Amino acid sequence: MADFRPYVLKPDATVGDVVAQVRETGFGVVIGNGGDVLGTVDDAAVRRAALRHASLDLPVMTVMSGRPLVADANDGDERVGDLLRSYRVRAVPIVDKGRLVAVRTLDDVPHAGPARPIAVVMVGGRGERLRPLTDKVPKPLLRIGGTSIVERLITALAKAGVEDVYLAVNYKADDFDERLGAGESLGVRLHYLREKEPLHTAGALSLLPLEPSGPVIVTNGDIVTTLNFGRFLDYHWHHGGAITVAGVEHRTQIPYGVLRSVEHHLLEIDEKPERRDFISAGMYVLQPEVLRFIPPETRMGMPDLIADVLAEGLAVEVFPVLERWYDIGSPEEFEEVLLQFATGDQE
Repeated sequence: MADFRPYVLKPDATVGDVVAQVRETGFGVVIGNGGDVLGTVDDAAVRRAALRHASLDLPVMTVMSGRPLVADANDGDERVGDLLRSYRVRAVPIVDKGRLVAVRTLDDVPHAGPARPIAVVMVGGRGERLRPLTDKVPKPLLRIGGTSIVERLITALAKAGVEDVYLAVNYKADDFDERLGAGESLGVRLHYLREKEPLHTAGALSLLPLEPSGPVIVTNGDIVTTLNFGRFLDYHWHHGGAITVAGVEHRTQIPYGVLRSVEHHLLEIDEKPERRDFISAGMYVLQPEVLRFIPPETRMGMPDLIADVLAEGLAVEVFPVLERWYDIGSPEEFEEVLLQFATGDQE
């Protein structure tokens, strides 16, 4: 039974005040002055607010569940497990006469959670935009702050409970085997999916030897991020979609006055507004059933797979990445990321 103190949130806090705390624990409990439970906030609620571009200055009450799911102090593992499983949540407050006395999590009742995930990391690209750096070293094996990009990803996946990681290799495939081996030093079992020709992100999944029993994390192997993949998995499990797509907010300044109108009637001129859009972050979680949409050893991009899944009437969710995320598209951007990690500014 987890110590409840790391989960306690103050009712007068803002979303910005608690975002790091909830991101770390995945869950928080808003407590009144008398110790009574006012509500709960999970990581998913904070991220759904981010999808609405909600201000971090809003009261935490605006993202709180005011009718929280709770368990009684006398409830056993079976009852708590049923609650966690039925509502697909990471944690539940334990109360005694309305007062918080403990927090129970999936770590306490592990069989209540989703099946164990696997991960597929795409490392087969040539990294053309980073030439000449990538003429000799594949982009995922470039070093950032003492270790390579792909090793950072694999270590983060291991921390999220992933035991089996598949590397989809093509360009300089042997370099990965020589550097990473079977993955013991990274805390995982590494397997290699060898593409005869580039199959793109979705197509490479057809090379998996067996259909997995749990969710599949798919990520580009050249991403630098501080994301906790455990939060990504929690979000996917909670919302129950066939695919969950990670997104990063991108801001674009329109350098003109935009005409806001209804039919031919002008309402206002919005001078040089800023657009805020979520763009694909190159990371996904898939249910294993989705793999049936992928033809064997056929080029297929993730947008094509998602289009087929949506056409089938299945749900696809969006997970906003609130952590640091870097797209290294040029030698200059690579140097900037190196500097960020050297100074600690990436946290």
